Amino acid sequence: MLDFQRIHEPYKASLDQALLDVANSGQYIGGPEVVGFESELSRFLDAGVCTVGNGTDALQIALMALGIGPGDEVVVPAFTYAARAEVIGLLGATAVWCDVHKSTFCINSESLSKVLTQNTKAIIAVHLYGACADIESIEKIAPGIPIVEDTAQAFGAKWASGKYAGRFAGTVGAFGTLSFFPTKSLGAMGDGGALVSKDTKLLSLASMIAKHGQREKYVHEIIGVNSRLDPLQAAILRVKLKYFNTSVESRKVLAKAYAAGLAHLKQIICPQNIDEGHILHQYTIRVTNGDRDALKAHLKQSGIDSMIYYPKELHQQEAYRQWRPNCTLEATNTLVQEVLSLPIGEHLSTEDVSYIAAAIEEFYNHD
Repeated sequence: MLDFQRIHEPYKASLDQALLDVANSGQYIGGPEVVGFESELSRFLDAGVCTVGNGTDALQIALMALGIGPGDEVVVPAFTYAARAEVIGLLGATAVWCDVHKSTFCINSESLSKVLTQNTKAIIAVHLYGACADIESIEKIAPGIPIVEDTAQAFGAKWASGKYAGRFAGTVGAFGTLSFFPTKSLGAMGDGGALVSKDTKLLSLASMIAKHGQREKYVHEIIGVNSRLDPLQAAILRVKLKYFNTSVESRKVLAKAYAAGLAHLKQIICPQNIDEGHILHQYTIRVTNGDRDALKAHLKQSGIDSMIYYPKELHQQEAYRQWRPNCTLEATNTLVQEVLSLPIGEHLSTEDVSYIAAAIEEFYNHD
């Protein structure tokens, strides 16, 4: 799906120098690269930032900072990655499933309204595939309930309209959580993550939790964890942040090429929510009529990688079966059978997209 050597080629010399500088510095935990990246990321997002070890840590620390524990309920979409449910369980809380929109893949506020109770203490709103979830609608339906914006797949996305028009995903809830996993829109060469918030008190608490519950060394005020961004990864991310907007623009060109190449195929539903704020982390189509798996196999035979994010509902996973759905999950049940993410990224050209579209058309013409 991604050719990192081709992606990194335009700034390979800068990456090499950044890694060498850290190696020669002798500063292998924290230090100026981490401080510098946090500062640059904060300016980019216009919000406070605390870096951590990975995106899952960011989610857990956010919930810990909000005081989530046994007896609490946290609403989370059933169509997303397992980490969102995992951190809820680790804290002894209960995951409450809600549905998503078929057209946007993001949380459905009407479904959310049906599962809220007096025990609902937080909502995890996932900005999926590079688009912003409708936080404004969630706030109207669940006033006063803290929202954790899972922005792992939507760093750099902005709302194109409404109350938060022009604001970055991850900056309007109690917390935004980021992942710098290599495949993300801003990806490191290993693990990394961050918490984002405009609430300085909450962010300070999260930072303390990430540092063993201490503000100063050997003074532990609360129970915490050990989660920090490696300076090597911070140095890499500082380089890649400079090229981020260029990366997004190249993806938008490819998305338009996909839409043009696939629009005539009635069996394919192209992404419906691509607006100026979408960063195209994934280009995810819906394959109708039960053809998804066969099409994926056909693409593989043509030398084309594709991915299914996500092939199984969270409430059907063995680890989470104790949390039974309290509402219908019709969209989730449909999407797990239909979604297919096609390659997209700076390593591709519009000619590559034309080849992929032609392979998809060949699959249907062959039938």
